[in-house]
Amino acid sequence: MRATGFAAVCTALLLLGGCSGAEKPAAPPVGDAAQLASAAAAGTQKARSSKIALETTAEDGRKVVVTSSGLYEGPNSKFSMVAEIAGEKRDLIFADGVLYYHLSDAQVQELQTGKEWVKITAGGKDALSAANGELMTNVVETLDPTRTIDRISESGKVIKSEQTEVNGTAATHYVLDLGGAPAEVWLDAEQRPVRVTVGKATVKYDSWASDVVIIAPPPEAVGDSR
Repeated sequence: MRATGFAAVCTALLLLGGCSGAEKPAAPPVGDAAQLASAAAAGTQKARSSKIALETTAEDGRKVVVTSSGLYEGPNSKFSMVAEIAGEKRDLIFADGVLYYHLSDAQVQELQTGKEWVKITAGGKDALSAANGELMTNVVETLDPTRTIDRISESGKVIKSEQTEVNGTAATHYVLDLGGAPAEVWLDAEQRPVRVTVGKATVKYDSWASDVVIIAPPPEAVGDSR
């Protein structure tokens, strides 16, 4: 009787937010890439933002570690990043389709612009773009779950799926073929990415629906990198 009474009380408290119950189980696996892309897109759009951690290796062998906040708005997604490339850290912001690179004091003096930020591009001929433009453009694309979801929708094929855990979080694990490129995706109970691996890159997402505000540097703080 006592146990039954406790169970009844706990059930009532659960409805009010008391008595911690079991974690929400992982969502059942979907059968194909189109369903997977649709579910992941809905989960990402609902949450809209997260914290991100990425690790990868550049084509030239440099180790790249990025911690970031992301705000997902389709083609207008934004990221505020701290990138560590071969042990050297730099702040970057991707906003309004532009990638901004924060200069060190030495770089400000070298470029003689008096500005803290410059724009870098994948095809830029300036020294900073040549060194990091293509790499960081690829990093932005890898950070953005909406781009991975687009790839799944366009050319993905689910090879296998299973229910598992990632750092104690119930997740559904998918092994995919993205048009010849192997990938793995873990989605939580709300169908939001928890971890994504594509090629050499591993991306981890947490703190979904967190308060994220990302603003591009003001024009007066942006100089010419050439």
